[in-house]
Amino acid sequence: MRVISGTARNRRLEAPKGLDTRPITDRIKESLFDIWQFRVDGSRFLDLFSGSGAVGIEAMSRSAKKTVMVDAGREAVNVIRKNIANCQLKDCDHEVCREDVFSAIRRMDALEYRFDLIYVDPPFTKPEIFAPVMETLGSSALLEKGGSLAIRTEDDLPLDERYGSLVKYRDKKYGLSHLHFYQIAEEQKSESDN
Repeated sequence: MRVISGTARNRRLEAPKGLDTRPITDRIKESLFDIWQFRVDGSRFLDLFSGSGAVGIEAMSRSAKKTVMVDAGREAVNVIRKNIANCQLKDCDHEVCREDVFSAIRRMDALEYRFDLIYVDPPFTKPEIFAPVMETLGSSALLEKGGSLAIRTEDDLPLDERYGSLVKYRDKKYGLSHLHFYQIAEEQKSESDN
């Protein structure tokens, strides 16, 4: 596992041990950032269920303005911090939060955090939390109007077309994984424009 592009290109990344973390493959990460390529530079980026921090660190390497990474695991947070240091990205504006993702979403929403890009990668060993995470995000205002949210699932785990203010606009299959892309629904955009 490595950083694909940007200032930390080709730096190796460690992954936390255990079954709850299934690191994103370079192929999926490269495809994700190809889709988001013109959005990352200068963006506010949120990485939920960060694991190794590979996706948030990729965003930092590609000049995201601010990156927030959230994971509940002590080892994961330690690995994220170590990977940031090894990639020489400590001076980038970032937060690494050891916190339950549901609590983090509510806390950041209350503090009026806003993000242009959100990546969500719950552990595949807990399929029952995917829909509740999306419902919580869909009832928050964390995703900025015009922003994009991607969630990775196992290929056979269906997700709804809509969760609150979030509506699916794209999906892509990669072997046993699936990326689902959401944005703010058009009626939500027009209401907030008035």
